[in-house]
Amino acid sequence: MEDEWDESLMLGVVINQSIIFIIGGFGNILTLLAIPYVRVKYGRQFSILQLNSVVLILHLSLADLLYTLVGFPNFLQVYFYRKGPEDWRMCYFLGLFRNLVAYVDFNTIAMISCCVARHNLCRQCGGASLSHDDHDRIFGGKRVYLVCLAIWVLSFLNILPDVMGVTGVYAWSCSPYGCEHVCSHEGCSNIGPMISIVNNLVFMVIFYSVIVIKLCLRRNEVFGGETSDFLLMLKSISVTLSILIAAYVVFLIPPVVAGWGGCFFRSQSYKTKAIIASIYWWMYGINFFIYLTTCSRIRQAYRRFIKDMWKKICKRSAANMENTEMETSVFWIGLRYLDR
Repeated sequence: MEDEWDESLMLGVVINQSIIFIIGGFGNILTLLAIPYVRVKYGRQFSILQLNSVVLILHLSLADLLYTLVGFPNFLQVYFYRKGPEDWRMCYFLGLFRNLVAYVDFNTIAMISCCVARHNLCRQCGGASLSHDDHDRIFGGKRVYLVCLAIWVLSFLNILPDVMGVTGVYAWSCSPYGCEHVCSHEGCSNIGPMISIVNNLVFMVIFYSVIVIKLCLRRNEVFGGETSDFLLMLKSISVTLSILIAAYVVFLIPPVVAGWGGCFFRSQSYKTKAIIASIYWWMYGINFFIYLTTCSRIRQAYRRFIKDMWKKICKRSAANMENTEMETSVFWIGLRYLDR
């Protein structure tokens, strides 16, 4: 009975990972292609997507895509082969890069919540202007790209003690995470990553609460003309990001409580680890669903991109068919002349 339950659990985890891999791969690639496309080609029609918070959304999708492409094949190896790569260096760099991207993901969602909260609480524009990015001292203008760079630097500093082998090493962990940070026999002494995750959770809850309260207060406010239309669009994307932040909080709490990172995992059974990991991994595939179902402008961006690409494919196919027909006609005409 126990073996059957283990096999059923393993099968469930594999199916769960495969679904996340497909959704995370397709959804994040579509996001990374569609949003920049409409920002450049249809800038005025998609004015709300010109906000710098959308740059952070794209950065989050990039991190999710990298985690999906690098992490999930390794996780599938855990269940199909039950052993790590033959070369220990491969396992080391897989664990290192996957953990780096995971912290980039955590820190990016915290920066998104901060960016949206600053926009909603801005005293200069009242959060009702597209020009907010012009006077935002942290995320405004090209500074948002420096924020993205700083996120990678900060994330690397989070795992630096592990990279240097001071507090552990990246190796095969015999856990659902496969190639992962493994602590020494004395236990984990690097509490920096755990503190970073808890801090991000606290800040996300605070910023999320601020955004929700501000949206509730704006419900009774009445504006005229273009300001009203902009506030409706801003409310749409703010609600989307609020749901995204809430989802990340929900998916992060189980691994944090269980001692994410291996510091307290020794007291957990393999089944518990697998269940917690299966919940946590949805963090890298849920964003596409949230964008698609809650934000009309992002949904329209997806539709416009797919429609334009389909038109280009059809136009190219029609042009190729026309050329083929022309070449065929020329060929038969040439044969007629040869017959004469």
